Formats: sequence, structure tokens, C-alpha cells
Amino acid sequence: MEIRILTNLQGLQRVHLDGLSVQVERYPTRPSGLSASFRLWRQLAACDYALINCSPKDLLQLCMLKLLNPLARCRVISVDTVLPVPYLGDARARIQHWIKRLLFRQVRLFIEYFRDTRGYERHYGIPAGKFRYVPFKINRYQRVLATRTSDQGYIFSGGNTRRDFATLIEAVRGLPYPLRIVTMENKVIREHGSFVDESQLPPNIQVVRHDGSDTFVDHIAGARLVVLPVKKENISASGIGVYIASMALGKCVIISSGPAVDGVIPEGSAVVVPPEDVRALREAIVTAYTDEKYRNHVAQAGRAYALSLKDEERLYKSIIAVVAEDCGAPIRSPETTA
Repeated sequence: MEIRILTNLQGLQRVHLDGLSVQVERYPTRPSGLSASFRLWRQLAACDYALINCSPKDLLQLCMLKLLNPLARCRVISVDTVLPVPYLGDARARIQHWIKRLLFRQVRLFIEYFRDTRGYERHYGIPAGKFRYVPFKINRYQRVLATRTSDQGYIFSGGNTRRDFATLIEAVRGLPYPLRIVTMENKVIREHGSFVDESQLPPNIQVVRHDGSDTFVDHIAGARLVVLPVKKENISASGIGVYIASMALGKCVIISSGPAVDGVIPEGSAVVVPPEDVRALREAIVTAYTDEKYRNHVAQAGRAYALSLKDEERLYKSIIAVVAEDCGAPIRSPETTA
């Protein structure tokens, strides 16, 4: 079977599965402007699938173009759609949200890296039957495998999306353990629902403003343990890339329960605590920091899970397997322990 896919997933053309021939057409990097929109509109008519990993804004544009092209046979599949809890505080916001719900009906499938899609179903009206779960990968795979680890005694926390740094700061306040928070500038992470208040930090906390380069891995590699607090309101897989990389580096991970964790990682692979609970987080940190046997046990289980997820090639094969299933091709998804 042969299918033609319009996509922005770089490297997808290198994926080969027995029984399926994939012809890849490049999705425009910035499909803005009338001429670019018209070209994209024409591409939708020529391809079997639009397999897109993009911002909600760009996804909505794609859905609008499909709605305006009734002859387009193209089926839209969105990969890793990151949606927040919508703001509905005024009439304009409610109208805009209604339009979003309407346009999202143009998406045939949502491929997500998490299983608990109830937030998307409730807030955006997306039927549960439109979701397909695919396990994520190890980001910076080769770099992670080649990185030497150590225990320099500090606790690592980082990332940008919906991090609850306020709860973490209170949880470690007064503890004799150094905490290193590695994240981008507030003006950047605010757009992703995060913020670090540096006005009254205790002396055991260091904030490192990072540019998102590969050196992020080095900060994890030197930590004793990793703590990733995520906000209770989160309805997407926030934190999943950082915790998988941390596990692959052999670190004990403490993380808030939520979509990125619940029903995704095997029991015992991480220390899971309730979100926005200072006391529970503090107790988990103290136990993991001081009990080496316990910390190593969790770290070993987490590393085995993370390594089973492998690299980008495995992820793309899993994604193509979902597409193949949708079009009726008998392709098996690559196996992981997830």
C-alpha cells in the first residue's frame, strides 16, 4: 500500500515499514499569508494525510483550510497537540472557544503521548475515540546515552511548560539540600504557564536561565535526583520529555501526578506525588535524597522504562503504524514496554 503524507515531522521519510510505502511532502514551516495558505489548500487536495505537529493556532488554520476545501481527501492527524484549559471569562473568549471546538472536528485523529485525555474531551469536545496513544521517546537520544553521570549533591528541576516552581520552592525552603532550577527567562516560560519568582529565594536555591541547548542534559547528569512539579490544572503531557531523559540518565524522578504520568509510566519507575501539595513533595524529596537504596531502586526501574522507549525512529514508526491502521494497512506498531 502507498500513501502520501503532508508533514512537518523531519526524518519521517527515513521510516520504512514492510507492506507500506510512504511518500512524504513537506509541510510549510510558516504557512501564513494568502499565497502560502492557497498552496497549503492545494496540498490538502493532493495528499492522503496531513500528519502535523504544530501549535494549536497553526492546527486551527489547517482545519479551516480543510473546511473550505470540500474536495480535499486529506485526513488531518495532529501529533502531540498541547492544549491548555481554555479561558472563558468573557463573551469574546467563549465565542472563540466555540469556533475552536467546531474546527477541531476536522481532525480525524489526535496522536498523543499520554492516555488520560479527559481534559481535552471535556474542554474541547473531542471524542475519546479520536485519540491514539503513542509512547514518547528519549530526547537527545545519542547525547543522553553518551553523557557520563555523577552525584554532585544538588536536586535538579527544570523545563518550561506548566511547571509549579512555587510549590517546589516552598517544599525545599529550609532544607539543607541545594536545588538547581534550569529554565528559560520568565518572559518565555510565562507563555507556557510557568514562572519563577526570584525575589525571595532561600539560599539553597539557584536559578539557571537556560537557552534550551544540549547542555540542559549536563545539568540533569550531575544531579542526585530530579523533581518536576506540574500544576494541577494541566491537561496535557507537560514534563514528559524531561522526566524520560532524566530516567534514561539513571536519575530518581519525583513528579506530580497528571496526564504525563497517570497510566503512562510503570508503577515504581518514579515517585509520584499529588500536584500543588507542598507537604507531600517535601516528604518525597527528603526520603529520596537521604535514602540511597530507595533512590537507586526507583532510578533503576525508571531507567529500564526510559531505555525501552528508544529514539526518534521508533517514535516515528509508532506514529506511522497509527496512520497505517487508519487506512487499513496491516502494520504492527514497534514494541516497547510502555
